[in-house]
Amino acid sequence: MTLSPTPPPNAREGLGHATWAIAAGTCIASFAVLFWIPFVPLYIRELGATSNADALVWVALANAGLGMGRLISGPLWGILADRFGRKLMFVRALCFASLTMFIGGFAQAPWHIVVSFTAQGLFSGFVPAAIALTSVSVPDTRMSRSLSAVTGAQHVGNMVGPSVGALLAVSFGYRGAIFAGAMLPIIAAVVVLILVPTDHIDRPGTTRARSAAGGPPLWRTLKPQFYLAVFVFFLLFALDQLVRLSAPGALQEILGRDEVAGATGLAFTSAGIAAVAGVVLVGQRYVAPGRLRLTLLLGTASSAALYFALALAHSSPVFIVTFAGLAFAQATMVPAANALIAANVPRERRGTGFGIASSAQALSFLIGPTAAAAFAATSLRLGFVALAGVLLALCALLFATLREPRQTA
Repeated sequence: MTLSPTPPPNAREGLGHATWAIAAGTCIASFAVLFWIPFVPLYIRELGATSNADALVWVALANAGLGMGRLISGPLWGILADRFGRKLMFVRALCFASLTMFIGGFAQAPWHIVVSFTAQGLFSGFVPAAIALTSVSVPDTRMSRSLSAVTGAQHVGNMVGPSVGALLAVSFGYRGAIFAGAMLPIIAAVVVLILVPTDHIDRPGTTRARSAAGGPPLWRTLKPQFYLAVFVFFLLFALDQLVRLSAPGALQEILGRDEVAGATGLAFTSAGIAAVAGVVLVGQRYVAPGRLRLTLLLGTASSAALYFALALAHSSPVFIVTFAGLAFAQATMVPAANALIAANVPRERRGTGFGIASSAQALSFLIGPTAAAAFAATSLRLGFVALAGVLLALCALLFATLREPRQTA
């Protein structure tokens, strides 16, 4: 059996509750898995790390395992989603998010945290599953708005989760906070099971079913426009990782060591709020079929200007406002990139398409920190100028080559 390339007859009527249920599940899970990020190094010290430096080495290994797990498993889970259902794969990813957090909660040695993160990379990956499910749960004409809602919910969870996790760690200890967070993705899975319609499945033997089940590999049938959209998706996340890791060092150059902690916290809080505003306000109201290309062109051009402004910033207020503006601009582009990926993949193969995008995102999490370290070793200001140049080049590439496909109701 394979999934139908058309939504079920009630797709229009189910648009509201299905989209918001997927968004709620994504928000809850994102909120939960980031519970323990602020205190992971401290937790690893309790587990036996000999120093702060040793703890950070274990954190680096854990994040490398997370990235490699996602890089390897993304396309596989996407293929399985197309064969057995995107809803099933989203619920599976949520349940594994809980399981991998429980592994961390029961850890007795630093290497157990590496196992926890690697298992999460291999078996969870709920965000690509949520995006793939959303893309087949709504009509194509409403897809970009629905993807904006899901992406915005993810940003909300990412922004609030670390703060709440830190507070819970103070009250209940590190393990208590981890166990509390581990329960939440299971609750999200129940929400999705109840409120999101199951993927419509064709019976075997139809021409469409035979095509999806026994056709050529997806990568042979995809057009260059798909890979261009995936490249944009990759670059957005790589640049986000790079600038976030570079921001504390840049602020320290402006303020000095004593004042950098407070300014960094304010910068990241402002950027989180701006990202949510960009996805929810702009993404919901203006990012729609026919405007995806324009959204990416405006986003890349404005981001280039803001990176250049970061290089010129000589006061913390200017840097923080520019940093938040950059988060706003780049966040508006993520739903547009997701919508273009979906529009360039047959509906019955979108799980695989977003699995490929998931691997590209995982690769960005490996490359972004490496580039940030290279900039820090040379010049952060010159690095920001270089990023402005990269965004201008991307804008020119999109202007010359990107063609937005027509979407049907």
